[in-house]
Amino acid sequence: MKKFALTTLLFVVLAFTTGTLNAEIKLTDNLSLSGFLDMSTVIGSHDDHTDASLSFDQFELDFHLDYGSVTGRIDIDSTDTDQGIKLEQGFVTYTLPEDVVSGVSITAGRFLSSFGFEAAEPTGLYQYSFSEGIPYPGYQNGVAVNVSPVKEVGIYLALLSGVWDVNDTDVKDPGVEAQLSLMPIDQITAKVGYAMDMLEDYSQSELNAWAQFTQGPLTLAGEIDLLGNWGADGNNGIHFLGMANVSLEDAISAPVAVTLRFSGINLDDTDSSTEFTFSPSYAATDNWLLLAEFKRRIDAEETIIAAESLFTF
Repeated sequence: MKKFALTTLLFVVLAFTTGTLNAEIKLTDNLSLSGFLDMSTVIGSHDDHTDASLSFDQFELDFHLDYGSVTGRIDIDSTDTDQGIKLEQGFVTYTLPEDVVSGVSITAGRFLSSFGFEAAEPTGLYQYSFSEGIPYPGYQNGVAVNVSPVKEVGIYLALLSGVWDVNDTDVKDPGVEAQLSLMPIDQITAKVGYAMDMLEDYSQSELNAWAQFTQGPLTLAGEIDLLGNWGADGNNGIHFLGMANVSLEDAISAPVAVTLRFSGINLDDTDSSTEFTFSPSYAATDNWLLLAEFKRRIDAEETIIAAESLFTF
């Protein structure tokens, strides 16, 4: 039944997306759809052993609800067809009237953490893989407040049942997440945030800071995460990322871009783990992105080559 439901839902999506460019599909004045289909092949080589895979990685369908000052979003996701369709996130946002207070909204439900330069979905990544040892929180249950007194400044505060575990719904040991966003000029975005989770026997924390500079075809980004009391053994650590992406479209008259990334993680009780990534991409159409990746996990002496097909709607 789960496979039948997935097949039926995919058929509905493809019917809606026929002939549609990369944009939300408006069904009514209050409801629109968006989503993506992601497929990849990966070859990994380590210690004279090679593995290869070809897989349909992820299907997602997002429902966007708009009732003026109240909006909602429901993301339906399948990253494993054997598990069927699951709810990835679902939340409601209320934006306070401008004549009461400007730039304030309240969100309640299950939503994505505010942390991190790298996006949670493949549609927001510059390459196929995530950075080495990526420590961001994922989807969370709770209530969040966004305040933007001016367009250059944003303040975010969330009270959560669990920061790193979306299945943690016990409010006896709550978590918090806070972030300050600065956009002093159009080319620069900088964010710094702090999260702490009160787990059963200990507390865990993360200080996340990243900055991005974009000028014409060039995007540069750097990020650092300071990890406190990480895991039951109480380890501290650091995660870091540096990335450059350049569009070659003006130079070669083709929608081609190249990404270079260096990232790693180091915890007190483990050896450091670092990687270098080279990733070219080609936008075949407005909806269809083709991407390749060469990644060398330096400390593990492992080489990974991937190719990805990403269709968005």
